[in-house]
Formats: sequence, C-alpha cells, structure tokens
Amino acid sequence: MKKFLIELVKLYLFWMLFFLVGRTLFLLSQTALLGGIPFGEILKVYPNALKLDTSAACWLMAPMLLLMALQLVAKWRWIGVAKKVLMCAMLIVTSFAIFGEIGIYEEWQVKINIKALMYLRRPKEIFDSVSTGVFLLLLLGTIVYIALFMLLYAKVVAKPKIEPVKLGGVKAPVSFVILGGLLFVGMRGGFGDIPIHQSQSYFSHHSILNDAAVNTPWNLMHNYLHFKGIKDENPFVYYDNKTADSIIADIHTMQSDSTLQVLNTDRPNIVLLLLESWSADVVASLDSANRAGVTPGFAKLEEEGLLFTRFYSNGHRSQQAISGILSDFPPLQSNDITDNFPLYKYLPSMPKYLMDKGYGTAFYFGGDLNYGNIRAFVLWHEFQKIFEGKDFPKGTPKGKLSVPDQYLFAQALNDQKKVKEPFFHMIFTGSSHSPYDEPKVVRQLTWNVEQLPYLNSVKYSDSCIYDYIKKAQRLPWYNNTLFILVGDHSHATYRGHYINSPAYMHVPMLWLGGALKEEYKGQQFETIGTHVDLYRTLMCQMGDTNTATYRGVDLFNVSNKGFAYYETNMGMGWITPDGSLLYDAEVGKITDNTFADSTAMESELRKAKAYLQTLYDFYLQQ
Repeated sequence: MKKFLIELVKLYLFWMLFFLVGRTLFLLSQTALLGGIPFGEILKVYPNALKLDTSAACWLMAPMLLLMALQLVAKWRWIGVAKKVLMCAMLIVTSFAIFGEIGIYEEWQVKINIKALMYLRRPKEIFDSVSTGVFLLLLLGTIVYIALFMLLYAKVVAKPKIEPVKLGGVKAPVSFVILGGLLFVGMRGGFGDIPIHQSQSYFSHHSILNDAAVNTPWNLMHNYLHFKGIKDENPFVYYDNKTADSIIADIHTMQSDSTLQVLNTDRPNIVLLLLESWSADVVASLDSANRAGVTPGFAKLEEEGLLFTRFYSNGHRSQQAISGILSDFPPLQSNDITDNFPLYKYLPSMPKYLMDKGYGTAFYFGGDLNYGNIRAFVLWHEFQKIFEGKDFPKGTPKGKLSVPDQYLFAQALNDQKKVKEPFFHMIFTGSSHSPYDEPKVVRQLTWNVEQLPYLNSVKYSDSCIYDYIKKAQRLPWYNNTLFILVGDHSHATYRGHYINSPAYMHVPMLWLGGALKEEYKGQQFETIGTHVDLYRTLMCQMGDTNTATYRGVDLFNVSNKGFAYYETNMGMGWITPDGSLLYDAEVGKITDNTFADSTAMESELRKAKAYLQTLYDFYLQQ
C-alpha cells in the first residue's frame, strides 16, 4: 500500500514537472513577445499556473489510478504494460499540444485550440507555412520531450513496482474511492460552487503571460468540450430572438438612401488585389510611428487613389477574408464557413451577382487553393477562370508555399491583355506569407527588428504590385477600371500590437484606377469598415441599392457612422468611432475597453452580443 501511495505522489509531481518544463520552453521560445515585460512579472506565471496545472494533472492521473488499484489486487503482467502504453499515449498527446502551441503562438498569439486542430486535417498546409528547419526542430523537440519524460516515468515513477497487498480486495476499492474523490476535487479546483476556469490563471495585463500560465492540455480539452456541440446549439445566446434581430436591424438600417458616388461609371471593371498578411503598419501613412520604407510603391499609388484609413480585417486567416469579401459572411469563432460546404448555397455571391450583369470573372493565386478549402469556395462562386500554382508553365520558379508574386502578376496581366470588358478579377498574393522565401530582388531592409523577414517579403510584394499597376495603366481598359488593394489579415510587426487589438486588426485598403473620380484621387476616407462591407459598397456604387447582402453596410452612405466586428479565439472585438471593446465570450467579460463613457460601452456591447448571437443563429439554422 505504501508503494501505491508513493507512486501516486510521484505521478502528481511528474506531471507538474512536465508542465513546468513545457511552460519554460514556451517562454524561452517567445522572447521577442516578452520584450519590455519586467522579469519579476514573468516569474509570476509559475505560481499562477499551479491550480490549473493541478487540475490537469488530476485529469491525467485518473485513468492511471484505476490501473494502479488493480495492481493492489492482482499480479497480472499486462497491468504494468497497460500503464506504460497509457502513459506513452498521454505524453504524445500533451507533448504535441505543448510544442504545437510553441509553433503557432508567434504567428497567431493564441493558445492552441479546436480551430488550430482543424488544420491537422491538412498537414501539408502546416508544413508549407513554416520553414523546413523550424518544422523539423519542433518535431525533433516533441520526440525528445516525449522520450525523456517516458524514461523518467519508467525509471523513477513506476519503480518500485506495486505489489498486491493482503486483504487487497477490501483495501483496493476503498483506496480507489478515497483517492478518486481527491482527484475529482483536484480536477474541479477545490470544493467551491464554481469549477476551476482558465481565468483562474489570469493575473497580468500582458496577454502572453496569461496564456503562458493557462495549462495547455487543460485549455485544449476545455475548448474542445465547449465548442464540440456548436453545430447543434448556439453558445452565444444573450437575448431572445426578437430582441437580437431588432438590434441587428437597427445597426444595419441607414437613415438616408444617399450615397457618396466616388466612381465615374456604374459598370467598372473591378480588379481586387487581396494582399497576403498586409498589416496597416507596413503603410507609412497608416502607421503612427511613420516608419517608411516597407511599401514605397503603395505610397506612390496613394497619390492616385482613395486610401481608407480605418479599415479592419474581420478575422485572422485568409479564407475568412475571402468569405467576407465574396459572400459578406463574417468569421466564426470555432469554424470557417469555407469548411462547411452545405452552407454555401445560403450565402450571397459577388462573382455570381456580377456575372448576372455580364461580367467575366477570374481568380488568380500562386499557391495551392486547397488551403483552407478555398478552392471549393471559389468553385462554388463559379469563377469562369481559376488559375493557381499548378497551372503555371513548367519551369516557373516556385517557393515552398506559392509562386513568387512577380510571376503571379505577369500571368494575370498577360490574360488581361486580351480580356473582354466588363470583368471582375481577383488576384490573391502569396509571397508575404511565411516561410518568406520570396526572391531577394529588392533592396533589403536591415532594421534590427524580429519581423524583418516578413517586412522584406512585403517590400518585395509591394514592388510587384506597383509594377503590375503601372503596366496595367497602359492597357486600353484601364480608364474604366477600379483597382481595390486590400489586406486579407494583419501580421505581427515591429509595433508589437496584441493580436486581438484594433491596432493589430488594422489593414490597408486603397481604391484607384481610371474609374475613380478625379476629386477623390490622393484623398483619404476615414469611415470605419471591414471586409464584409465591400460587397454592399460596390453594389451601391453600381447603382443597386436594393442588393440583399448578409452583414455588410454601404461605406459611402452619408448616414453610415461605421463599425467593425472581428473574430477572436473565444469572443469578438467591436470598434466604433467612439471607442472599442474586446469581449471574451467564454469567461463572459470585457477584457479591454476604450470607451470613455460606460453607458456608451454597455450600448455597444449589447450590439456586439446581438451581432455574435445572430451570426451563429444563421450558421446553425440553415
């Protein structure tokens, strides 16, 4: 019996050490994001992690307890083998979670969750998105971590072997019940009325420290259980349906039908350039730090176009931007609409709308459209021409993720030399996505910043875009064409914005071309907008104010005050001219707020909650 109790204590300490080392590796891997945080505050991560770590350890010890209890009553050899197999399985799952989080955190700045796990269905996308060296280092680290802790378990924790005891038939069940009860108390975090929660580990204004303190396997399992039934039940219900619908109607109802017409034609050609990972920080006129040099081509094009200074991405992934722009559908917290084929038919479609008006349509991308199920979504929109990485001529240089942007634009321009008007072409760039293996054909930045490879990749893409626009200006259809340059989502930069902050979600959008009225060239437009507003706005510019779209508003409507919704891991951000808020739906509280007036904040929170609730109602009821 003594060996039994000793092994149980050692098992608890084993898992606590496992979490402690994993947490330390996480912090060491994120030194760039920890810059400026006092070392003493970083150390506070460890004591604030103890309760959730204990809960996670108790969950992992529970199945082992059953096998250990059996060892008290029988000398069956298979029990020892079963314990090692079970321990190995748990170490594999938990280690991959820890190292997976290390791998994604710098890019996503969120803990690994159910959405991240969905990408495991397409492992090639993960492999192509990171450098081979980093991928192999993470994989090797995971294997070594598993091996070391498995060795520790076999040599220290599981020895000496538990032997059956006299009257074990009585002692084993009693011990199992008592110790099982203690583990249950540990799982739920004590005897209180409310079970333990992630917020138990929150202690800092720095999100990375809170994320480090939250136990990774515990958080992943909780996230899975919380969202696994989302196809059956809306997890974001705050009001009765009538009230929620009324709030949304008020948000989208414009007091005037008058629209500022910025185009000189109601039948323009439209070329939409979706710019991979372009943060507003890379555009000098949008960055308060005004650090010029990343996008000099874009700066020149601003002199010819209308720059939207308060435009935001609705999400953090490319497929979310594509669904927002083409179908006016905002991102979901737990899934991407591009993964949900049966729901496509309920969505509006900008390409289909334009084709009904006689437009020819085409979609260009230098990579593999299987990423994020974009191919299925693009095919559903019935683009008449889809050109992707595999369609480029043999011998075209290729990066790990995509063909360099210069060849992408060359292909599009070659096709456009013989295009029939009117047309809608969407060109999705790829070179500014990791692993940043673009040709080093532009003068490289040498700034001493962590994100230098990303910044240089954007500079390369910028040069390709500028060259493409200048060549397009010599084509006969240019004078009747609107070019829209818009970032698909943001990216970490030298500015160090929190990934769910409005500053991080800020992306550039520029309208230019011969279809833009002269008086708007070189001007700026300050109304808040997002990807889902583009469909509605374009249709209104084309004279169709009755077009039914799902969530967008006409940015140029004279009574539109502007607002932005964006998805976060477990909630949403909400931006208005008077302030912004960040709402964590899982813990049910505002985690950031810039509204000076509490009444205004509560009013906007009400709108944000109704927005999220009705979004999921639509998603579930189709």
